[in-house]
Amino acid sequence: MDIRESIRLAASSLNTNKLRSLLTLLGIIIGIMAVIIIMTLGRGLENQVLSGLEGVGTTTHPVVVHERPDEEAESDDPFAALSMAPPTQERDGVTLDQLQELQRSFDGRVQAVDIDVSGAGDVTYGDTTASADVNAVLAGSLDMRGMTVEYGRGITQDDLDGQRPVAVVSREFVDALFGDDERAAMGKRFDVDVDGQPAVYTVIGVLEEHKSGGMLGGPQSFAEIFIPVSSADRVGLENSWVSNFQVQSAPDEDTATFQADLQSYLDRLYRGNQDYEAEVLDLSSSLEELTGVFRIMSSVLSAIGGISLLVGGIGVMNIMLITVTERTREIGVRKALGATQNDIRVQFIVEAMMVCLIGGVIGVILGGAIGMIATASFDAFVWPPLSAIALALVFSLATGVFFGAYPASKAAKMQPIEALRYE
Repeated sequence: MDIRESIRLAASSLNTNKLRSLLTLLGIIIGIMAVIIIMTLGRGLENQVLSGLEGVGTTTHPVVVHERPDEEAESDDPFAALSMAPPTQERDGVTLDQLQELQRSFDGRVQAVDIDVSGAGDVTYGDTTASADVNAVLAGSLDMRGMTVEYGRGITQDDLDGQRPVAVVSREFVDALFGDDERAAMGKRFDVDVDGQPAVYTVIGVLEEHKSGGMLGGPQSFAEIFIPVSSADRVGLENSWVSNFQVQSAPDEDTATFQADLQSYLDRLYRGNQDYEAEVLDLSSSLEELTGVFRIMSSVLSAIGGISLLVGGIGVMNIMLITVTERTREIGVRKALGATQNDIRVQFIVEAMMVCLIGGVIGVILGGAIGMIATASFDAFVWPPLSAIALALVFSLATGVFFGAYPASKAAKMQPIEALRYE
């Protein structure tokens, strides 16, 4: 008997017991579906996070000022500097004048510099008050952060030099204080209060809608205002020095060369400081390691999902044993007509493989659809990985072979006379 005949007989058997076949398929479907969903979500999360880090690693270079580590405490971890104590006094930090000098020293190799100076406060216009994040920025900060001014203009160097009390605000700020009317907000003066220190600022620009979040937490919207760092002391924010900043290199700059030159410059700047140093974080070097972590996580979670497939395989074995018992007389007749043990064995293994393969295909379709919908909802749409689909289908076939082998062997070893006598 050839394979085609075995497939025909298997299909006939599955069609005869539709409900039982469907219940048997469920275990395989759920197992494969779980694996595909996990792999798709993992790929979407990996692409979203790594795409952001790749941009940071190639054009934006974070700098952290921290205590000089002991020789015994030195580490190859690129993020070790983030766990070290930052400076607490201006003499150990980097002043705004030094940041300007850095830009002049690199003469066209630096596009912009951004700082991290912010606080939480309340903003008030008329009788309306809302909570907002107050961010002190430099002239190129908004561009570095991927923000675009939709109405009005951004913060300029003239605003910084003149210490002007002006602000660029987010759409959420406008919604909260001006009823979603951007034009009405332009030129309006509003009150800002950070930790009990009030000041008055004027709206000069409104940003395009900008939402942060993603697969780890979904979109988040909050009111923000951006003011020149030179006028940040009006609301009590430090505006003379920073302990960390970011440098954006020109597009044609080689990443490794620029980072080495920037580190050399900072080493010279801190040469006379015995307690603190400034370190350029090489995020690009950690991309490969981070990719490996994501893949390990996906593999582990897929293995957990594979437990459902194992349970489904046990269900297949159970149903096949019942099928062998129910078809004992059929087996006896076929052997009496000349069927060999191998013919019987192949017939039942093919039937088990068909059950698992059909379940695998349905699981791939459902898992892929759910995975794509989930990643699209997090603005990180990806197709199900082809490797995961191929692995799932191969594994489902292997499950059919493994769990169908024993029932097939039991059927093949039946003696024709005993099988024909079975009631």
